[in-house]
Amino acid sequence: MKILGTTAVALAHLLVCTTGTTHADSRKALTVRVNAEKFNASRADIEAVCRSAGNQLMQQMEGVPEFTVEVSRGQHGPIALFQRGKEGQYLVRLATEKTFWAQYAYQFAHEICHVLCGYDNDYRGNLWFEETLCETASLYCLQSMSREWRTTPPYGNWRSYSPALFDYADNIRKGRKDYLEILHIGLPAYYQKHAAHLSGNPTDRKKNGAMALAILTLLERNPGHWDAIRWLNSSPSPQGETFLHYLTKWHRAVPPQHTKFVATIASLFGLSLPELPEPGKPIRQ
Repeated sequence: MKILGTTAVALAHLLVCTTGTTHADSRKALTVRVNAEKFNASRADIEAVCRSAGNQLMQQMEGVPEFTVEVSRGQHGPIALFQRGKEGQYLVRLATEKTFWAQYAYQFAHEICHVLCGYDNDYRGNLWFEETLCETASLYCLQSMSREWRTTPPYGNWRSYSPALFDYADNIRKGRKDYLEILHIGLPAYYQKHAAHLSGNPTDRKKNGAMALAILTLLERNPGHWDAIRWLNSSPSPQGETFLHYLTKWHRAVPPQHTKFVATIASLFGLSLPELPEPGKPIRQ
């Protein structure tokens, strides 16, 4: 999957963290614009579904600067483009149509997760982990939307769609057969077994989709840690960067309230992060 690229300046702006004590909720920061051509559905309805999906993540984040995501119909699968629109908007293509709202939500949640992660066009050896987080986001958003739509859907008559959102996520979970292998041998052994494959095949849904189930539980228990993904790619990834180094950079970049979460993620994969260095000191490979 191609992900949105950003310059270092734009990325730093997106990843800005406020130091205030206000309750985390950045839903107002997100603007969704829809080009409804070829979707065979109402522009307003598509926008409502995408906004609802995005809001499940945005409401867990604090201090996100305003940004716009422009959604249009794609021909070759869902994707967030590297290039930006004329007004600086993020360009997302979805591969769905008509009123398959669960599929819209699933795809949009994945793509906006990439945007929030700030992925750039650098070394792709650890992209599989970002893909895993974005698959986690898709399931999390569908399940959260299902609960929300029981009482406060975008339109009153959409309450009946609530079970369909949950069922869509449930069917995806049941289809992740590799999760049985993870339960059998453990995630650390699973990662070590497939590390080389993942490095070269970051969008293997069979595998990163299964690993997403292990991470999903953490974020369901503590959804406020979704905010941590904004620092995942806060500095460029050099050629040949190890997964441990990648996670160590993330650990160092996140605000203090998320450091234990990142360390827990590392431990899920059987990795132990070094102690946080003093400010200004480089991380050694």
